[in-house]
Amino acid sequence: MNAGTVNAETIDDRILRFIKQELSKEGSYLLPLRLFIGMGWLRAFAEKVANPGWHDGTVLAAFLEEKLVGDHVVFPFYRALITDVFLPNASVLGWIVMIGQLLAGAAILLGLFTNAALLGGLFMNLNFILAGEPNPSAFYFVIQVALFIGGTGAVIGLDALLGRSIRTPLFVAKVGIKGWHLRSKERALLGLTLLSFALAAYCLAHVRTYDPGLSVEDPAMILTVLFGLSSLQAFVSYLRQQPPETARTSLSGTKAAVSGVNRSGHKETVEEPGV
Repeated sequence: MNAGTVNAETIDDRILRFIKQELSKEGSYLLPLRLFIGMGWLRAFAEKVANPGWHDGTVLAAFLEEKLVGDHVVFPFYRALITDVFLPNASVLGWIVMIGQLLAGAAILLGLFTNAALLGGLFMNLNFILAGEPNPSAFYFVIQVALFIGGTGAVIGLDALLGRSIRTPLFVAKVGIKGWHLRSKERALLGLTLLSFALAAYCLAHVRTYDPGLSVEDPAMILTVLFGLSSLQAFVSYLRQQPPETARTSLSGTKAAVSGVNRSGHKETVEEPGV
């Protein structure tokens, strides 16, 4: 066996060790979903950039006008936003959408500023749903919330390195409690819980139908469910931050009980010869 073979085997061992180490991190089971979302955004970008109608905004303008005419935009503020802002600037908005999808897809796929990219993706999905196009944005929305809370960008991603110098979880993904300042994470999750719940309540007030067959096409109902699920997911993650303190308290109590048993046992051993 020559030196080159030994070196090659050493490199392979290091790569395998790195992969095993990364896949043992908390939230690594979400890695396939992160890759799926990243490729999904890149596919959406490739589809649009190949269509000249997106370059001059004609495709986007036709899409928005169709949604307005078909009465698919249920929120009054968003109808006004489309009419007064989006349609007059459709060409610029088209390029913003394409560049946003490119950056979000590349960043999520590489695990580079993953949380910032996920927030950008959530913002785009939210706008698509508000415009009356819930499919597939509703599914992307749920997945990206899970990826954001799970800190999956730090698993086989560049955020594992960036997280050493960038502390805020709004930009880079951090895995587990150690990756966050515990109190900061609790406040962020609790804030996300309350914000999502408030948004769910607002959307519920604009629901047009509760018919199971028609509500799946009602953007207000879809957003009510999505924000409700996001609120629940954030609240469960918030509650999961409590066990470490409870565990330490329980551990202290266990140690005290064991110590008491040992002292009692020692005393009985000392007194036994006298009997």
